[in-house]
Amino acid sequence: MSNNMLGTEIKSLLEKNQFLTYPDIAKKLNKDKAKISGYLEAMVDYGDLEVKKAGNSKIYFINKQVK
Repeated sequence: MSNNMLGTEIKSLLEKNQFLTYPDIAKKLNKDKAKISGYLEAMVDYGDLEVKKAGNSKIYFINKQVK
């Protein structure tokens, strides 16, 4: 699977489930947690996603300004 395709899958998943942690995303996409975590951080750096800290977890969601 290409990285672009993975990004599309992540965005699609977050459109349906507005707020998810990286383990939730990895489980729903049946992907390795480490790969998903790194990819999510890159998507945040590029401005595609936003992240908020909730206790010990990070919650990811789509950056509405980019959409």
